[in-house]
Amino acid sequence: MFKTNNFFRMAALSFLAAAVFTMQLSARGAGETSSVPEVSSIEITDHFGRTVTLDKPAEKIVSLSPAITETVFALGYGERLAGRTDYCDYPPEAASVPALGSLMEPDIEAIAAINPDIVIASTHFPKEALEKLENANLKVVVLMGQESFEGTYNEVIMPVAEILGDKEAGEKIVASMKATVDKALAEVKTFTKTPTLYYVVGFGEGGDWTAGGDTFIGKMIEMAGAENIAKDVKGWSFSKETLVEKDPDIIIVPGWAKDVFPVTPVYSDLKAVKNGHVYTIDENTIVRQGPRLADGFASLVEIVAKAAR
Repeated sequence: MFKTNNFFRMAALSFLAAAVFTMQLSARGAGETSSVPEVSSIEITDHFGRTVTLDKPAEKIVSLSPAITETVFALGYGERLAGRTDYCDYPPEAASVPALGSLMEPDIEAIAAINPDIVIASTHFPKEALEKLENANLKVVVLMGQESFEGTYNEVIMPVAEILGDKEAGEKIVASMKATVDKALAEVKTFTKTPTLYYVVGFGEGGDWTAGGDTFIGKMIEMAGAENIAKDVKGWSFSKETLVEKDPDIIIVPGWAKDVFPVTPVYSDLKAVKNGHVYTIDENTIVRQGPRLADGFASLVEIVAKAAR
């Protein structure tokens, strides 16, 4: 008798457990969504007005721009990079990613062989290369921000973050960059002088090259509290005669020129050279529209500050 009652008791408990489980499932179906989030498609409108659609965040990316490579790593997704250009040299970890040609001449066949989810290009990317990649049935997005910090935030960093499926990471980088820029601008407000400045892009037999007033570097020089002696020039070409005439308070040279420029005839007679006011800056933090752009601006302000107080 005991065994029979125990059998029915166990059967009843099993029935009740099953009923409760069924009720829980019904309630979940009626009031809750599935625990697996729905993946919506990602749409990016690029520099050429093209809309590129991904069904899900990209897992395999080819970057055809140093700025894009830096951005992918800064967002924390360097492991998703399957290819880069020969010029993608930052961060150091980028060296482990296969190089697939230059900015202007990417290796189309090598990229197609990788079959990435998306190819992301930027400045200096030729339309001919775009057409070849599209003919290889590859998705390509070209992200070129207007020459401003806002362009870097909204047209480079945030679109890359969306492609990776992590807008929050992009927002954190943008917030950090804005904080760096705001801090530098606050320092500029304390300056009591406006020193004149010349930014060296190139010099010597190949001609003199600088950042004209219509370039983003030229605009950053003014933002940093200095007067760009090439502010009335459009583009990059300058004259040695005008440089001598303007004789700036500060000269900024790229790293490769720091030992050569000050000892080269004519340049060696400039006031900034004689006063020891020739400085170097990591030009990649200035010319690349990526996460280090704010740091480049902060470095520029630090240099101007030496002659602005």
